[in-house]
Amino acid sequence: MFENLSGCLKIHAIMSTAKSYCGSDRQTYKLRGMNKPPSIKRPLYKELRDTLAAELASGVYPIGSRFPTEQDLCKRYKLGRHTVREALRLLQAAGLLSRQAGAGTTVIALTPPATYSYRIDSIDDLTRYAQATAFIKKQEGMVTVREALARTLGTDVGSRWLRFAGVRHAVNEELRVAWTEIYVAEPYIAVRDNTQNATKAIYQKITEQFGFSIARVERQIVAVPMPADMATALLCEPGTPALMERRRYWSNEGVLFEVSLSFHPGDRFPQTIMVERET
Repeated sequence: MFENLSGCLKIHAIMSTAKSYCGSDRQTYKLRGMNKPPSIKRPLYKELRDTLAAELASGVYPIGSRFPTEQDLCKRYKLGRHTVREALRLLQAAGLLSRQAGAGTTVIALTPPATYSYRIDSIDDLTRYAQATAFIKKQEGMVTVREALARTLGTDVGSRWLRFAGVRHAVNEELRVAWTEIYVAEPYIAVRDNTQNATKAIYQKITEQFGFSIARVERQIVAVPMPADMATALLCEPGTPALMERRRYWSNEGVLFEVSLSFHPGDRFPQTIMVERET
């Protein structure tokens, strides 16, 4: 769904908390093709990402070809699997690779598509939206992900998710700010018994109930026409400009445990971005 939208605005925000690396990842390796002063220390997975991206840009791996496996890259660079997996995740997020369980990794682009990227200061910033709104659940049920939905959510075909859908209202106001669909990975569906508090985000309830923390959140915003059924729920005209926001949440164990889609009428979802110069 995201990939097939032409002329759309994409905004990506990826946030990571500090992570510790074990085994061979604690060692420092100079990756092939990298020429950085020894005084500059960057995470190994970013070094590897840059090296592999340079190879893609130079045509080492043509579009449509199979990309080396995690095991091959671990042997080639003498790095741990976690580091390699994180580098591949960044290349996939950049739109260069497609990864499917059982089908391997395929090259789909040699250079990243033109997008506007920015950073949010912390994961806590994302909770403000949930605190300022109330989610009124209208639908609930299990879904088996088909191909189109898998592309939209960025998940595997055939995986099962608990889906909540409903309207978000501004707290203490009648304004309907979004139609939101929340997909919870199957291992965490017991959270359905803990959804009474409408002002607390589902992902917060999951982390509290299952005893883990959030390590990373990926946020993507796309300009779309408002679907007719959602327009009815939001009291706006079908086809009017809207912003579809996708958020994907990973645990500190590297597990994608929740994906949410929110459809906002364009005039009800202002975005403010602050850009600072890096020192």
